[in-house]
Amino acid sequence: MKRLIVILTFLISVNSCNENPIEVKSENRSPVIFSLTVFPEVIGPSDSAIIICNAMDPDGDTLVFDWITDARVKLKGAFADNSWLFHTYENSRIFYPTQYVNIPVDTPWVQCFARDVKGKSTSGMVRFIVRQDGGEVNTMKIKK
Repeated sequence: MKRLIVILTFLISVNSCNENPIEVKSENRSPVIFSLTVFPEVIGPSDSAIIICNAMDPDGDTLVFDWITDARVKLKGAFADNSWLFHTYENSRIFYPTQYVNIPVDTPWVQCFARDVKGKSTSGMVRFIVRQDGGEVNTMKIKK
């Protein structure tokens, strides 16, 4: 019995010596945005566009997406008093032109911040075209 206690004590002490008393913490890395895509790129005053943020966190952390706009478009699901800002776990949002934009062609911007739950973030910005006539963008052709 004494021999068994000695052997168990020895094994426990050897096992505890293998543990590293200094815990090494890896540094939290910023998320990466691979693309920020808008579809369609041209909309009319009563249309909508979807923007998709293709992002990932190199540490595998959960991402939160903060969507910000210049107030010439509004975010679906945002409150009326701050329709230019929205926080979500979803990597896509739908945007609508605001009613007070009254110029023939406008190019509002949308910025997306992808942030991890540990405080690191990165951002990307995209622009799209709002045409009051809802038509396609005409490109100038140069004649020779």
